[in-house]
Amino acid sequence: MANRILHTATRCFVVLLFLAQGGHAMALPPEGAADHVTLTAWMDLGGGNANDIIVEVNVNGSKDWGRPDASGRVDLLLPTGTVALIHFRKPGHLTKSVTVDTHNLHDDAASGKLPVLTFGVKLEPDTDKQGLVYAGPVAAISFDAASGAMLVEQHQRLVPSRQQKVVF
Repeated sequence: MANRILHTATRCFVVLLFLAQGGHAMALPPEGAADHVTLTAWMDLGGGNANDIIVEVNVNGSKDWGRPDASGRVDLLLPTGTVALIHFRKPGHLTKSVTVDTHNLHDDAASGKLPVLTFGVKLEPDTDKQGLVYAGPVAAISFDAASGAMLVEQHQRLVPSRQQKVVF
């Protein structure tokens, strides 16, 4: 059962990544400084809406947050040479986190454009997974030091959530 879920999640991630990379209908990412990378995450809304999705970004000890637009798109500007931890939260769904390491990301300085990174995220309802959370980030995106090629590792292991003890 776990392998089937992992296989389905992997397939969904790859399809969303392909769809996000291939369309000329995508809006242009926001402009930014030359030492930044534009990250666009597409949320699979599964027939729902994006009103209650929160995206939290942690970079170098600083936190920021945002919300996707009506189509499920979130645009972020990340500094190069850092590791960002991005959390995707929606009530009634399992929270997913992704790490993005922008070290070794090759920019195309000749084109005058910022490097762009696009990926998809599908949040799963927690109805049949009550009391479970992901053991850590579900994906780690990094770049090969020699070629600059994107490397993606997936980790989709569910574990029981820790019970918080309230202390007065």
